[in-house]
Amino acid sequence: MKIVKARTSGFCIGVRKAVDTAYKISNTVAPAETAKPFISANDASADPLRQTNGDQPVYMLGELIHNRQVTDDLEQRGLRRIETPEELPQGARVIVRAHGIAPSVRDRLLQSRAEIIDCTCPFVRKIHDIVSEARAEGKGIIITGSPDHPEVIGINGAAGCEAIIIEQAAAAENLEFEQKPYVLVSQTTFSIAEFAQAQAVLQKKIANLQIFDTICITTERRQKEAREIARAVDLMFVIGSRNSSNTRKLLEVCLSEIGETYLIEKTDDVRAILNGKDLTDLTVGITAGASTPEQMIREVTLVMSEIDGMHEQDQNDFSFSDFIDNIPQLKRGATVKGVIVRYDNDNVYVDVRDKSEGKIPRHEFDGDPDFDLDEAIANHTEIDVYVRNIRNSDMGKEIILSKARVDFGKYKGLIEEAFNEKTPIQVKVVNIVKDGVIATYGGVDIYIHRTQLEMGTVTDLEPYKGETLDILVTQYDPDKKRLRVSGSRRALLNSLRKEKAEEVWNTIEVNKEYRGIVRSLTDFGAFVDIGGVDGLVHVSELSWKRIRHPSEIVNVGDEIDVYVKDFDPERKRISLGYKRLEDDPYHDVEERFPVGSIVHGTVVRMFPFGAFVEIAPGVDALNHISQISNYRLSKPGDVLHEGMEIDARVLEV
Repeated sequence: MKIVKARTSGFCIGVRKAVDTAYKISNTVAPAETAKPFISANDASADPLRQTNGDQPVYMLGELIHNRQVTDDLEQRGLRRIETPEELPQGARVIVRAHGIAPSVRDRLLQSRAEIIDCTCPFVRKIHDIVSEARAEGKGIIITGSPDHPEVIGINGAAGCEAIIIEQAAAAENLEFEQKPYVLVSQTTFSIAEFAQAQAVLQKKIANLQIFDTICITTERRQKEAREIARAVDLMFVIGSRNSSNTRKLLEVCLSEIGETYLIEKTDDVRAILNGKDLTDLTVGITAGASTPEQMIREVTLVMSEIDGMHEQDQNDFSFSDFIDNIPQLKRGATVKGVIVRYDNDNVYVDVRDKSEGKIPRHEFDGDPDFDLDEAIANHTEIDVYVRNIRNSDMGKEIILSKARVDFGKYKGLIEEAFNEKTPIQVKVVNIVKDGVIATYGGVDIYIHRTQLEMGTVTDLEPYKGETLDILVTQYDPDKKRLRVSGSRRALLNSLRKEKAEEVWNTIEVNKEYRGIVRSLTDFGAFVDIGGVDGLVHVSELSWKRIRHPSEIVNVGDEIDVYVKDFDPERKRISLGYKRLEDDPYHDVEERFPVGSIVHGTVVRMFPFGAFVEIAPGVDALNHISQISNYRLSKPGDVLHEGMEIDARVLEV
């Protein structure tokens, strides 16, 4: 029996810190020799947590971590567990669990003058800060996670207990949201795939959604490695407690790859599963939740070794990379390396280090016009091939290979990586369907809905056929009989827009000039995109002349030069100017119309006190009633009328 143990199994940083702290404190309330520790704790002799008041008990608020063996052992060592702050004696010391607590619970602890020893995971504390800030700004808060999990309860508490909690991505489809900004965060141990699906749904429903991927990086790596191991073994063990969220998520990930996946809570579970099984050539994978002690993992592997009749040593403990390197190469279903040696009209022949050459159908290379067979033969190019079948006949061994199968698996893996890492890929549109397009990436079909092609809705899909697009993978579902992948160019454009917006806000200043695009027009002005951020050019700032509507000056789609008049980073508002000082008709009026000069103009408006005369486009001069005639007038209309052309002398500028 071979054992393949995940490198990322066992305590994460936050859990290890909480457990180490609790064990150090336990040494201050009970002699170390009174109980055999389940986990080796660091020496606490010089630790500031060690105090002389050993007769005063220390309390744990709830389960420190989701592992019964650890919490039971801590209680045996003298720590006392309570479920509510009201159970805590006045002035007592209390340990706050790694999952964190709501601010209201902390306030209740402080009311009893408690000495709080905060073991909250730093990643969880960051989520509390995010939702507290969002709540203060009046934003809605959405949490993906289990509503009954202590971590989610604490996060919701930081959100004023007003957050929307989504446990299944499908549930988001039926939710209605207010027309306001929202913030999305996640439980640190939530399913990566479930979070991505929920995110995709919410982005369609909420116009202003700020996304914080708060799933712990350790969780991401742990789930990814567990999936890889589960795909390559005969049996999978997930070690941890049933009440641990991250352990349950690991169990779900492994079950999606191999049916024979088992939760191991104690070593007796291993005996019950393996006893009676044929262990010959059996490969067993092992992973463990973030709350599982290393000693528990060692005990499980030791029991497995004993059952298999091996000696108690590490020779049966393989890393995943070692396991992959030692898989027998040439067998049906294996992926091996080979060198192209020749080809004919029907097949391409490959040396796979066997007595016989393997062959690949020639048509598998037709989809890759950049692959030069002659060059590959000359350069002894090594390629990965999939062994579809091995047949023995009178003519010898026939090895049927496939390059397309490997390419599909390779690009499928790249798509999964792009999905998990949220990185763009370049695809080619090959077909038009009812509500969108089908694009391909290394032979893997990706569906893009018409609403995800551009920032606006697309009505004509035909121009996209044959086009190459950069997209983000928004859905990756390998659990169906057929792989389902969806993508979005809109999500990528939106992401790029956010990056540009951040750059604008970091460098913006009054009078700074931008080249922008007119996005929309309203009665009060024009909204101009200056690079991921829209600013408003008020109608009064579009022209020196009086206009009724912005469309008299600009149109949607126009590229115009604007400058910043004012901005408010808190409210995310920018006021822009368009008209220029040099375009002001009064800019150099003193030079153009000096005092004493004679000007020619047209009467444009009449008032009781005089007449306004247009002496140049946009420049009106007042001809006061006292300066219209040499004799006293009762009204300007006695001499002048609108439209009348006159000559006059400039008296004052």
